[in-house]
Amino acid sequence: MKKIFLFALPFCLALVVINGCKEYKKIEMAQTHQFEDNIVKIVPGVRSIQTFQDDDYTKVKIILDCPGFYGASDAEKSVAAVKVGQMVLQVLGTDNNLSNGTLVLTKDNSQRTPTPADAINVDMKLDSLKKVGGK
Repeated sequence: MKKIFLFALPFCLALVVINGCKEYKKIEMAQTHQFEDNIVKIVPGVRSIQTFQDDDYTKVKIILDCPGFYGASDAEKSVAAVKVGQMVLQVLGTDNNLSNGTLVLTKDNSQRTPTPADAINVDMKLDSLKKVGGK
C-alpha cells in the first residue's frame, strides 16, 4: 500500500501544480466593443458604457450611464443584469475565467470613475450562469 501511495503522491502533486498554473485572460478591446454593441439592445437608454477589470481577472464591472433605466424596479434590473451576464459569457466563450460580474447603473458618470457616487450594483450571476452553460 505504501508503494502505491508513494507512486501516486508525485502524480497528484503534479496535477495540482499544473491546474494552479492556468493563465488568466484579460478582456480585450474587441470583446469590450462587442459588449457595447449588445448592451444597448438589453438595457434601454444607455448613454455610455464602461468595462473595468483590474488585476483580478476573475472579476468584471460594467458601468452603464442610463438615467432612464436607473429608476427601474429591482426585478427589471436583476433581469437586465443576468441578460448582460449571459451576453458577456457568450462573447468571451467557454474558456473564460470570470466568476464575478457586477452591472453598475448610474444616472451620470461623466467623470468616468469605476465607483460612481450614485451607483446601483447588481450581480450578473456569472458563476451560476457558467454552471448552466451561460444559457
